[in-house]
Amino acid sequence: MNVAYQIQVPVSEIEDAAQCNLYVEVAADHLLFGILDNNKHEFIALQYVNLDKYNAFNHCKELIYHNEWLARSYNKVTVVYYFPESVLVPGPLFDTGLNKTALDIMYGDLNKGEILTDDIPGWNLYNVYRVPAALHQLLGAHFPKGHFYHAYSVVLKRKAQTIKKTEGDEATLIFYPNKLLFALFRNGGLQIIQTFEYETAEDVTYHLLNACRQFEVNCGQIALSVSGLLDDHSSVYSELLKYFLHIELDERPAEFKYNGAFDEYPLHFFSSLFNTALCE
Repeated sequence: MNVAYQIQVPVSEIEDAAQCNLYVEVAADHLLFGILDNNKHEFIALQYVNLDKYNAFNHCKELIYHNEWLARSYNKVTVVYYFPESVLVPGPLFDTGLNKTALDIMYGDLNKGEILTDDIPGWNLYNVYRVPAALHQLLGAHFPKGHFYHAYSVVLKRKAQTIKKTEGDEATLIFYPNKLLFALFRNGGLQIIQTFEYETAEDVTYHLLNACRQFEVNCGQIALSVSGLLDDHSSVYSELLKYFLHIELDERPAEFKYNGAFDEYPLHFFSSLFNTALCE
């Protein structure tokens, strides 16, 4: 476990955490959280911790109970899970009695996790997903009034707020170390949302070109919105430029202010976390 990114004012400077919101993103290999000061409408702190995926639960438990920021009581707590077992079900076909069956068919029945459901406004979809039971119990006990969602649900909620009513293909790409969240939209409609793991820059373009081929997407015309932990001078970004002509790096939402320390990082680095605050 190691802290990869950290932006914060001293905890002592926050007189009343009850005037702040806490946003937490949890995956098998990382935990990311940010603090929003509601009075100033300003993000004042952020921490990104890499987890050992073979010991992730114990690392999360240590962070939850010993991190001085996570130990405080906040006005609102939002937890976003980023685990791969997710099935999007059209509203007319949704049946809570079939949630486990749908996940077992897609991903097998070896994982005995907690099954959760998000209703996704604007899409007539339900996101049925499974998270580690012990982790959900830990977070639920520590944040008893917390709101829990899946990362795909947040991406779709935010897309519903910003989607352009134009014809054509668009894709949202959110980069993390060695994995990529990919969502493809055509004429405003969702085609696919999926996570790809990668080790090399060529892996990324392979997955994207394969998706474009399957959905008959013209790489020269599709618009890519890119955010997350991707250096625009990296080999991955250079590979993207070889095949895609319309790439736009996402920026922090203008609806918020940001502690000056955030300026040390590119504007697209943590926009997925900030977008979470706009989706409630």
